[in-house]
Amino acid sequence: MKAVVLGSGSYSGTPKPLCSCENCSRARINPAWRRTRFSFYFEGTLVDPSPDLHYHLERLNEKVEMVFITHAHFDHIAGFPELQVFKEFDVYSHGQGVETAKRLASLFLGGAAPENREWRYHELPFNEWIELDGMKVFHFRTVHRSIENSGGFVFELKGKRIAVTGDTGPEILGDKDALRAMEGADLLVAEMTHRESIPGVHLGVKEATELARKVGAGYTVFAHISHSNYTHEVLEKRIREAGISGEVARDFTWIEV
Repeated sequence: MKAVVLGSGSYSGTPKPLCSCENCSRARINPAWRRTRFSFYFEGTLVDPSPDLHYHLERLNEKVEMVFITHAHFDHIAGFPELQVFKEFDVYSHGQGVETAKRLASLFLGGAAPENREWRYHELPFNEWIELDGMKVFHFRTVHRSIENSGGFVFELKGKRIAVTGDTGPEILGDKDALRAMEGADLLVAEMTHRESIPGVHLGVKEATELARKVGAGYTVFAHISHSNYTHEVLEKRIREAGISGEVARDFTWIEV
């Protein structure tokens, strides 16, 4: 089974307009260092329709059948109307995510779904395993100010387990329910937004690698990288030094699960 980090960046992307930091300056010269906003895809399933979704979809060129939304910050949901190219799919999130998706569809597409489309919306409870058409899903809550509801997901299908943290502060390191659900995942997609953690908001490098050790995944891919983080090469060195089996995502990083 293959999975792909479509976008590896955080809210501003890299390069950020009007920013002359090292990462932004390099990305303007070499497109290989660019980072679009975070989205993740596997087996017909899209996690977080970012504002760069059209760019992602035209290159992915695969059908989307299920959409999972971690939270309703614009960099994780603003691309939702771009899904108009698909006639039918199911949307899963907490109540705030579902209602925001509906409002985006209504505002930009003239209704809850375009004419002759069937978009089905489902609210997922936190901290329960749910059966969804051949796939089990665990939806765990994360601490991520300044939004009321934010979460991550663990997916089980085809004998494999994929965990996606979504945006989270370092408090996740003490969340026994989330850690238990993610433990031993075949693939962990963990945020590593900043150099240093911001309590209640995002993980830094140290806490992201600590989370990877706690989860003990077969392979970890770090994503949601801010332009203000270390360079890609330094981040790769840090995870090697931490003894983590994995890599720092670039846009369109493919993983065999």
